[in-house]
Amino acid sequence: MDNNLLGKEEREDYHEEEDRSFGGEVKRVGSIAGPLVAVNLSQYFLQIISLMMVGHLGQLYLSSSAIAISFSAVTGFSLVYGMSTALETLNGQAYGAEQYQRLGIQTYTALFGLILFFNHSFGSFKHKALRFLCS
Repeated sequence: MDNNLLGKEEREDYHEEEDRSFGGEVKRVGSIAGPLVAVNLSQYFLQIISLMMVGHLGQLYLSSSAIAISFSAVTGFSLVYGMSTALETLNGQAYGAEQYQRLGIQTYTALFGLILFFNHSFGSFKHKALRFLCS
């Protein structure tokens, strides 16, 4: 039971002393997760900085911007993020199974679904947006 699936001669990138230390594991996971954390923080700070800039205009503007950002985060960004995450999982499985035709079909289907979603959600307030732009 002590035998590994791959022998050490088959694993060229295996470093035994690095695998045993906690710091080596944290370093490897951090190198993978670091860019993801940076992107998520920059997206979060973009909303915070926008609120800070609007806060200089007054309390009414700050509260209305906070409600608008919260509403758009709940109704738009979270749904699109969920759809994109599902596409990422399906595309990863199709690529791993070397089903490249399926990869393209899933990508185009997801894009079509997102376009339909945005067209429908934009249609609910299209008249107000066009009235604002035309005035």
